[in-house]
Amino acid sequence: MTAIDPKRPSRPRQQARSPVLGHASHNHGQLNVLKIIKGRERMFDISSAKVKKVIIHRVGNKLRDEGVHISPNECHRSTTLNNLLLNGFLAPVIRGGQECCLSHESDISLNTVNHYASSVFTDVKNFISSSDAIAKHLYSCSNHPNIGGGEFLIILFEDIRNEGKSVQALGLFRVEGKNDYLDVGEEKGAIQVYERAGISLDKIQKGAVVLSDELQVFVIDTLGKKTKYWIENFLKAVPAQTSKKSAQIAGSLLKEISKKVESPSAALEFSRQVEGLLTEADSLSIADLRNVSREFIGDSEIDDLMNGAQIKHGVLLDNDVQFESKMLAKYAKDVVTKARISKGVSLIVTNPGAKISSIDVESTHSGIRAVVDIKMEEV
Repeated sequence: MTAIDPKRPSRPRQQARSPVLGHASHNHGQLNVLKIIKGRERMFDISSAKVKKVIIHRVGNKLRDEGVHISPNECHRSTTLNNLLLNGFLAPVIRGGQECCLSHESDISLNTVNHYASSVFTDVKNFISSSDAIAKHLYSCSNHPNIGGGEFLIILFEDIRNEGKSVQALGLFRVEGKNDYLDVGEEKGAIQVYERAGISLDKIQKGAVVLSDELQVFVIDTLGKKTKYWIENFLKAVPAQTSKKSAQIAGSLLKEISKKVESPSAALEFSRQVEGLLTEADSLSIADLRNVSREFIGDSEIDDLMNGAQIKHGVLLDNDVQFESKMLAKYAKDVVTKARISKGVSLIVTNPGAKISSIDVESTHSGIRAVVDIKMEEV
């Protein structure tokens, strides 16, 4: 368990302990968690990234009138602390965060986070005043009873490489709970064990990294199902329509379409055609999915599913939206490998050399009888 204790300064250790910010082994080398991050539309290289500035405020729950404690000065930092912030905050959000775009109902310049982040990127002297304004904006959004008050870390990163271009990033991280850990120290010649509380680096609770070259932001929100304020109200971010995101939505659409196909034999034929589609071309479009689905369900049902997906995910699913077949195959795996026998009863094929050639299902006095023909091929 890795945690940060902002109240106690770090001191040298002879060996590494459980990763706790301020209580971890000193690493004088380069960032060693993540070098180049792939799998998105673009490539991000954070091997040369640096921590430029750090400030921590304390933001409470507005509904409970807990107030905001604004820190007047930046944090003191060491090489060890900088490495922990790069490894524990920047890398996980860029690597695993949801890719979004900042937005506003009328004018993007009125997006509070975008406005003050841009101010920092334009002139680093605005860092403290902008962090003050962002913290107060977060407090105004913290009006749900389930929102816990805690530290709010604002970190300015520099020299992130985006397709060879050096960009800045403003990291915003909210702590709504701390982790217990043990520390050891000497007192009057005796070695004692102490209980401490610190900020975990193992799992970011709420984080956002805003890049300076666009309105792009990477977001993590582990409690988003309970309190949606972080993305919807504080950041006002909407999902970016990347190829990966489109493939993910297309995969979920194929699953829903498969459920709409009435008979098990027709559902099996649908999965065959989907599998054929995935192997015939390197890239596919929404139009391709519409065409293969029309043989099994009506256009109105397809439109309803498409509209529902657009509303749920906040993206447009025009017919010309494209994605890689290999990427779609990952998200449509259940459609190809799972054969429906009856409602709530499915057959999963894990052997890549096994292909279901037919399914016949008939009702019996006690339930159903299914006859499944499986063709075995050498792989």
